[in-house]
Parts: sequence; structure tokens; C-alpha cells
Amino acid sequence: MTSKFTKTIFTLSCVAMASATFMAPSYASLVEPDYTHEKPYATTPWYESYSHDNYLADQNFITGMRPHHTGALTMSQEYLANDQKASKRMQRLAKGIIHNQKFEILMLDEVEHQINNVDFSVSKDARKAQVATQGLAQREQFIRDAIPSLWGSETDVSEEDVRFAKAMIVHHEGALIMCEQYLDDPHSGNGYLELMCLDILRDQAQEIKLMQDIISDYAGNPDDVKIKPSMVHGMDDMMHDGMMGSAGHSKHKDHHKHH
Repeated sequence: MTSKFTKTIFTLSCVAMASATFMAPSYASLVEPDYTHEKPYATTPWYESYSHDNYLADQNFITGMRPHHTGALTMSQEYLANDQKASKRMQRLAKGIIHNQKFEILMLDEVEHQINNVDFSVSKDARKAQVATQGLAQREQFIRDAIPSLWGSETDVSEEDVRFAKAMIVHHEGALIMCEQYLDDPHSGNGYLELMCLDILRDQAQEIKLMQDIISDYAGNPDDVKIKPSMVHGMDDMMHDGMMGSAGHSKHKDHHKHH
């Protein structure tokens, strides 16, 4: 499958509009639509004109995003095991993060497997090569967990809910940055990863909006709830005071490639 994208910069409001319109994201993923019982589970090779520079861009993205996703899993698991949690929406979101990002890690693993099979020992020039496998959701019978609705409010939001939401907002912002950087990389040429990035930009911006809403329902002063870099897993090289201080207040821009 060949896919070519024109790089276009969208404002954060584009993602925010999508978040407001589709607050319960049962809508299809751009790259791996949910499993349906009506269709057989079958995978399709994804081909691109692929160079060694494309390979390096993909490896750089995968080696950053995979441990980052793994960090989201451990953060969510620790939160769900905490007796001080209270918000039902925050707990549902944490479970959804575990479910959805485990599958995204599988997607990254499959891409890495395919691109490592491309032989650049003789030439680093571009050639037609399989760089991904589409249809993993059908094969794995995977259906994404929808996040809770933004509409409504909660009266039972604890300090631990706010602390986890703040830490996960910072974590999500790191994923948005990595996707923006990949889409902006002139050597990115894997349409499968490009679509995956668009899904991450849309979904995690929406989840940030939800977590900001949960924080706003906290009866106390959320500014009094502090987080430490050690609470944000899988992005040690990205952590700095500016990111910690802006939890819930994203300052990044949104780069999308329009199909």
C-alpha cells in the first residue's frame, strides 16, 4: 500500500474541535479500524518506496514512542492500584489507556519487525519494501476502549485523581511532541506510522481535554497538587521544569499531514 502525504500545519484548535465533536471516540482509527465480526481477520502488507534515511527516521520514532507507551501503562496501573483514587471517569480512562496503548505497542513492534527485514547492506537507496502490516486489529480482534464523555461533572475527585491527571497530561504532551517531530521529519516516509501519529494526536489531545475537565471538578485548589518528574514514566530525556509547570496547559503546536 502506498501513501503519500502533504505536510500541513494545523492549529491546536483543530484537534480541540475534533475532541469536542467526538468526545466518546468509538469512531474509526485512521490506520487500524476496530475489529468487526462481519469481516475475516486478514492482514495486508504495507509497502512504501523506502530508503535507509526513512529507516532511521522510523527507528528513531519507535525507540522513543515504545518506552513512552510502556510508561503510560505503568503509570495507569499504579494509579488504579492506589486506594486514594476516586474519579470514575479517571479510572475508566486509565483502563482505556492500558488497553489501547498495549495494542499500539504491538503495532510498533510489527513495524520494527518489517523494517528490520529491509536489507540496506548493498545499497541505501530507496526501493519498494514492506514497512508495516495492516489489519492487526482484525487479526487480534481488537476493539478500542472509548474514553468517558467530557459532558457532565463529578463531585468525587480526589487529590490522587488530580495528581495522576496532571502527570498523564505531561506524558501525553510528550507523545504529541514525538508525533509532531516525526511528521515534520523530511525523512519520514512510512504511511502507516504517519497515520498512527495522526490517531495519537487526535486521541491524546482529546484525553488531555478530559483530564483538564476532571481537574476542574476537584473541590480543592489543583495548583496545590504537585507532581514530580519521577511520576511521569518513559520520557526521562524529555522532562524539564517547563513541562512540569505547564501540566494541563499544553504549549505545543499540532502538525498534521493531510491525506
